[in-house]
Amino acid sequence: MRNGTRAPTTKPHDYLLPATAQQVLTQTRDQLRLLAQLTEPQGEGSPDVIYLSAQALAQCFDRLADDLDGVADAVRPSGL
Repeated sequence: MRNGTRAPTTKPHDYLLPATAQQVLTQTRDQLRLLAQLTEPQGEGSPDVIYLSAQALAQCFDRLADDLDGVADAVRPSGL
């Protein structure tokens, strides 16, 4: 049993994502997975050192954020 009040049930909304935005979203996912692999520890005997400059990493995150902004802007309700 939950404590507190229950949120009213609302009808889910349907949205359309253009193919180009879907492609950007897929590429962004792949880039995040690559970053995760690059930063993953390689083993007990390997040093945890990453040779990326702060500027390069900042540019990467900034580009990913811009790409996601574009995807969010491209989403449209299906009724329009």
